[in-house]
Amino acid sequence: MNEETASGNTTLFSSELMICLEENLSKGNQSILLLNRRGHNTFAVCSNCRETVTCPHCSISLTYHSANHKLMCHYCGYSIDYLSECPVCHTKSLRFGGAGTQRVEQQLSELLPEARVLRLDADSTMRKSSHERYLSAFSNGDYDILIGTQMVAKGLDFPKVTLVGVLNPDSMLYADDYRSYERTFSLLTQVVGRSGRGDKKGIALIQTYTPENNVISMAAAQDYERFYDGEIAIRKAVLYPPFADICMVGFVSDSHIGVIKSSNDFMKRLVSRAKSEYSDLPLRILGPSPASIAKVSNKYRFKIIIKCRNDKRFRRLLSETLLEFNSGKENKNTTAYIDMNALSF
Repeated sequence: MNEETASGNTTLFSSELMICLEENLSKGNQSILLLNRRGHNTFAVCSNCRETVTCPHCSISLTYHSANHKLMCHYCGYSIDYLSECPVCHTKSLRFGGAGTQRVEQQLSELLPEARVLRLDADSTMRKSSHERYLSAFSNGDYDILIGTQMVAKGLDFPKVTLVGVLNPDSMLYADDYRSYERTFSLLTQVVGRSGRGDKKGIALIQTYTPENNVISMAAAQDYERFYDGEIAIRKAVLYPPFADICMVGFVSDSHIGVIKSSNDFMKRLVSRAKSEYSDLPLRILGPSPASIAKVSNKYRFKIIIKCRNDKRFRRLLSETLLEFNSGKENKNTTAYIDMNALSF
């Protein structure tokens, strides 16, 4: 996609993908396009002061949704009407960046006006039974192209689908999580497998700005063994699961200063108790540090990450530390919780 941009292509679709979509359409076959971001634009930024329009309750940018012309927070549900004026410097210099499924739908309808396009994401399937109804309509041939988030990648079997296109897997590939490669590989191999399930041969195209990343080429080839060999070596070298358990101790408070103090207090108590009573336990403690989304619904969030062996003695260490932490009056306004092998940090 770097080459496409350099050649003047400003659309979300490479020239090769557009040729394949047009050919598929002319032959009466169906196509699936995956983009794992909903909404129209994923952020709005001011070209004058460079500030991004963020949610006042969460440390996350607002996503523009063209269906209702609103900027929305995907964490707390906060929304405001579309605006062209920057809320910080009050100049009319807002521009939108990033792309979601709504923008893909709009742009594709402009490029291929004859195509019958169906969008499948959390916004379009809010009504009861709409998900099943849309899939049945696509299966019956009422639509030519299905655009969607990860819900279009798994378990679908449409014999007439002979083309799958993946848009911007890079945003998944470089997420702030040690499992981002695994999750991206899994999603890509699943969606690639949606093409050519009937009598006709299928193809898949993956668009990326980092084609040198081996995860993408291995997913395209569905080379599970080579991906596993590389990923398991990295996990072992840096002591990630399955070679260790990862425990996250989370902290939530209305006060930013309070959550920092409380997480540091828990850290001191944990280290002290581990050294004096549990020195035999293998531990690596990281933190405290802000959560990936540091504020949600006006509550500040911090975390401590512990690489450990999840046995009875370790759980007893955590339990005793947590009871001691909760008994401290200075921590009464902070909630602490423990999540073993958390799905998200």
